[in-house]
Amino acid sequence: MRKSLLALTALAATAALPAQAEYHYGFANVYGDYLNWEQGAEKVERPAHYTVGAEGGAGFDWGEIYGFYEYEKLNMASTDRSQAAKFSVHYKVVGDFTAYAQVYNIIDNKFSSEQNRVIGLGYTGLTGDNYWFKPFAGIHDVSAADFKDSSGKVIDANGFNGYMVGWNAGYKFDVAGLPLMVTNWHETELARNDGYAGAQHGETGHNGAVGLWFDITERFYTGVQYRYFYNKLGYKGYGDAMIWRIGMHL
Repeated sequence: MRKSLLALTALAATAALPAQAEYHYGFANVYGDYLNWEQGAEKVERPAHYTVGAEGGAGFDWGEIYGFYEYEKLNMASTDRSQAAKFSVHYKVVGDFTAYAQVYNIIDNKFSSEQNRVIGLGYTGLTGDNYWFKPFAGIHDVSAADFKDSSGKVIDANGFNGYMVGWNAGYKFDVAGLPLMVTNWHETELARNDGYAGAQHGETGHNGAVGLWFDITERFYTGVQYRYFYNKLGYKGYGDAMIWRIGMHL
């Protein structure tokens, strides 16, 4: 079990919860990414960039929390850089059925900035010693700035933004004694509001990644992610990219 500053920070954020809450696990990583839009199948015409980030999560008898922060586009001018952060929580209500909530915030110096909020239901019972699948579904609300439609006109995309369904999944395994892990996160946005649909090219959008991870040592790891999206990230239709990572477990 790995403990870390981020996991302890996450623990501190739950101070208002019952004092007898039992701690089950915690993890945290720091990492550097290289994202290349042209290495995917669609060859998206956007410049490659570097990112540094940190993530952490923790599990308790009442549920679990996860969060990350990233500072993006380090190889570009400060006026082109962006920051992204996410926090999510599963709070057990009945058995493994949970009240689910997440907040995702991105501040982009060149393009639009937005905050997405989801609240709904989740399930954390599909887990084992080496696998997990944790779905959720909820109401989606958004605050957006400087969103533009296909003609470049600034539009209002704020407020109720339909619904979101998704999941977080993973599977750990060994190949010739090498510790590997496959992960997948996915989000589907449904019934978007007119403004958001205009900016993201449709009432429905998909967003996610499939990753393959390898622990080089107990401290250092590496991995590659296939990043996919549909009517998302300001891109019309299907797009993809590859993300190469080197990181450290804390």
